[in-house]
Amino acid sequence: MHVWEVFRQEQEGEPMIHVGSVVAPDRERALEYARDIYSRRYEAYRLWLVPREEVVEVTDLDFLQPPVDRTYRMGIAYRVTVEKRRQIKEMFENLAKEVYGES
Repeated sequence: MHVWEVFRQEQEGEPMIHVGSVVAPDRERALEYARDIYSRRYEAYRLWLVPREEVVEVTDLDFLQPPVDRTYRMGIAYRVTVEKRRQIKEMFENLAKEVYGES
């Protein structure tokens, strides 16, 4: 018996989405099982079946890091944390006290 990973496209142009797995003795039976389970209510426009042993898993975190640092594109530096908001609020409160006097 082999495990097959099933991907489904629900409408033309949409991405293929992993919907589950089927266990079958051969490819033809896997196709039948996938159709019966994942397209029984006409949900599928297209199905892909991939033998689980053909799926390549990448877990090396060093490999998954981009070769060039492009964090400047992510806008992380522009995000304002709660602490930063508190500091900005205090700064403006102090500025208002200087300009308008203590109240």
